[in-house]
Amino acid sequence: MKWVENYKVKFHDTNSNEVLSASHILKFMQETGMLHMIGCRPSYEDLLKENKALILSSIRVNIYSPIYAYDEITVKTWACGSRGYTTTRSFEIYKGDEIVAESNSIWALVSVTEKKLLRVSDVDFSNFEPEEPLTLDSPAKVRIPNELKLSLVGEYSVRYSDIDLNGHMNNTNYPDMFFNCIPKPESKLIKSFAISYVNEAKCGDNLKIYLAKSDGKYYMRSVHENGIVNAEAEFITENFD
Repeated sequence: MKWVENYKVKFHDTNSNEVLSASHILKFMQETGMLHMIGCRPSYEDLLKENKALILSSIRVNIYSPIYAYDEITVKTWACGSRGYTTTRSFEIYKGDEIVAESNSIWALVSVTEKKLLRVSDVDFSNFEPEEPLTLDSPAKVRIPNELKLSLVGEYSVRYSDIDLNGHMNNTNYPDMFFNCIPKPESKLIKSFAISYVNEAKCGDNLKIYLAKSDGKYYMRSVHENGIVNAEAEFITENFD
């Protein structure tokens, strides 16, 4: 069953080109997913009461047409079933009858206090009536070619405003963190991005951002001060007209 919500894009959700930022695209998608969970149960808060949470593992977003300030959009989302410790969710964004963005995402069910994976079958998600996931041209999981040498391009200090109810940097803040480190981001339009979330970042953590470009793609990696990988990303862009 698909869950549908309608929104009007705010001016402050957009960048200097009045285009909806990558992070705000993710926020609209995940807000719709949260409302789906509230409407069908269990909700995100229901899971937390049982010491459980769905944590985003990886996501791929394809953007077919820019979304501008004050555009009216429709966001659709649906559950796509589970396998072992993970469950899949798809999203679509429409302007009128036109699909302007699509996404597949993979979520892991975890114990909040013990930080260990749980089987999705341990929770009754039968109310969500799973449907087939979208067929996208690339997987949600990022795969940085082993031969690429990434160079340090920036640093990011995780602030209080970045963190969420789980106490770590919210996954919707990662796209803008990465995109801001691409050379001349104001001149580029994002066509596709993917992020794999490897290890959480907490308030006060300092991340180093590394980048390499190959075959028209920007590959990026954020790393903790102790050398542990935080997240990996891939961006495909074109010049902004």
